[in-house]
Amino acid sequence: MNKMWGDERGFTLVELLLVLILLSGAGFVLLIKLPINFAQQHLDLASTQLLEEIRDVRQAALAENNWYQVKFYLQNGDNHYQIFRQGTRLKDVHLKDGIQFVGQPADLMFNATGRSVGTTIVLTNSAGERRSVVVAPVGMRIREK
Repeated sequence: MNKMWGDERGFTLVELLLVLILLSGAGFVLLIKLPINFAQQHLDLASTQLLEEIRDVRQAALAENNWYQVKFYLQNGDNHYQIFRQGTRLKDVHLKDGIQFVGQPADLMFNATGRSVGTTIVLTNSAGERRSVVVAPVGMRIREK
């Protein structure tokens, strides 16, 4: 009984090398695409969330004909802000570890006209990078800088 080449099972060295090359290439691409700077991402997320929260509060005050307030708290190791509707606390938002306010941000008050005092809220991360959320007193434009 003679074995035929077609009956043999297994992989050739070329096939194994090809699979290893493809897997290492995919791993390299994945490694490059993975976020490396988590502090920067946490800062970006915190500033974007703050921006959206302030915009939502302003819009709710206009739509509901109520007053809303955003209060900022700088406590040892726990920087956070609270959102109130006519004095009733609706939400607490705690910043991630390493993210904190620079200075004491002024509290914001929005009423049915959408007006508030202008202020700039500056956030920083553990690497010293900064992001600002600017609430303009004229026209109530809210933007990130």
